[in-house]
Amino acid sequence: MSCGNTSVWGNQSQYIKFQNSDIVAIEGSNTVERLLGGDIRIPYQQVLKTKIVLKAGQINYLFNFLGMGDNATFLAIKATYNTASVNEEDNYILWNYYDDFTKKYPMDQLMILTGNSTNRIKQIYLSNPSSKYAVTLDVMVANIDDTYTFFPDTVNQVGTTFVNLVYSNVASYVVGQSIKVIDNNSNPLIYIQIPNINYVSRMGSVVTIDDNTMGQVLIVFGTQSDAAQVQSELSYLLNNTNVTLPMPLDTEPPVIYWNSKVGGVGDYIAFNGATAGAPYNTGNGFTFSTSISLGQFGSTLSSDNLISLLVGSVSDNRDGNIVINSSNVSLFGTVSVSQIVATGSYSMTFSITDLALNSIGAVNMNLTILE
Repeated sequence: MSCGNTSVWGNQSQYIKFQNSDIVAIEGSNTVERLLGGDIRIPYQQVLKTKIVLKAGQINYLFNFLGMGDNATFLAIKATYNTASVNEEDNYILWNYYDDFTKKYPMDQLMILTGNSTNRIKQIYLSNPSSKYAVTLDVMVANIDDTYTFFPDTVNQVGTTFVNLVYSNVASYVVGQSIKVIDNNSNPLIYIQIPNINYVSRMGSVVTIDDNTMGQVLIVFGTQSDAAQVQSELSYLLNNTNVTLPMPLDTEPPVIYWNSKVGGVGDYIAFNGATAGAPYNTGNGFTFSTSISLGQFGSTLSSDNLISLLVGSVSDNRDGNIVINSSNVSLFGTVSVSQIVATGSYSMTFSITDLALNSIGAVNMNLTILE
């Protein structure tokens, strides 16, 4: 049930209010309709009352019935809006049941929900769409008995899923605070608070957002490329919360930054035979070379040894520092080898991909192994 003036500019002599136990419709000095409420008796065992402030732009606030969990059989919420908020279209809040984030219901000044011992009120989430003003809520909650597990939360255990989406369907809601997933008609499907995100992962074309209030949110994209780009930007967002989504597509591969010399003390690492510009990186090109002495650096050189001797760091414009190991490296003599134990000519290639699936390319390190 919602009550309020029909418009902040409308006829202020017509309104609905509570009068004693009744709900009455007022027109000027006359009472034109009356809904009798004196015979209503709602049983309860426990009652709680408090005040909640929904911050500007706050979304998906888990109400949890003031700690009653799934036990509530009576709920009344009265909203008080900031006096500086004079536009009627800004003065409302949204709410939804815990098991359906696709359906948002509006509330103006008042909402009352009731249930009984066999049909209780599901837990709800509250959102304040206003990006400028907070809303103060006076709430009263009551229960009829001491049951706390009426609704099994199978929804949040298995995840909330949205399908057939593209890269631009994930966007900022309140920059620095929250994001939203929208459908292809720009209708919001779900709002997610950035601080509530525990981690983001991807499996094929499915991105999973683990949220500490809603559980796992699964976003299914039409292509693996879209999913990878979204995983990349969301991972970046967790460390740079003020970025606006969607970000431009990430098309830049990671960069390998070489040491100036092998192990810092050996021969220079050259780019196309030149050493004057050392240290080089893969932004300069793709073909590099150096010499390594087995007597100086060990009789056995594994891929991990070579990474330590040659690579200063690997960095990506979106993902930051990338840790590499032997799984990112292939060694070749006349045939593929797992380690170097003899003198001769070898090559070392790299397979490094960032979260957006940008590959580092055909980088080749030519190695001359000396005694």
